[in-house]
Amino acid sequence: MLLAALPLAACQSDRMCTLIGTPVGIQVDVAPPISDRVAAAEMEVCQAGTCKPARLELFRADQGGRSGFGNVEGLRKEPVEVSLKLTDTAGKPVVEQDIQVTPRGRFPNGPDCGEGGPNAKVQVDGGGLLHEVP
Repeated sequence: MLLAALPLAACQSDRMCTLIGTPVGIQVDVAPPISDRVAAAEMEVCQAGTCKPARLELFRADQGGRSGFGNVEGLRKEPVEVSLKLTDTAGKPVVEQDIQVTPRGRFPNGPDCGEGGPNAKVQVDGGGLLHEVP
């Protein structure tokens, strides 16, 4: 039994890394019932004294919420201030809050294949409060 396990261990250390990348920016997930009221989203990301708008389009997620990703060119693994405004079909704010998050490098193929990223994830809970998700 020990002999059969040795070749597997050797094969696992020689695994191939794919060309999958990691987007740089902020992911936003909006939980129900707030997600049912949201028609549009705006996001601004401020880091080291520079603020940039991030185009954010929300799509229906598997569990009834909405999810989207805002690309932020030049994002670093340092704290950022995210200003998020979610509006209804009449353009009235449903959620309008700021949150500080810290983008992290991600390892889409595992730690042996190098770091991608950085990005951060913000969740809007069912009551409309923002939370950073590791």
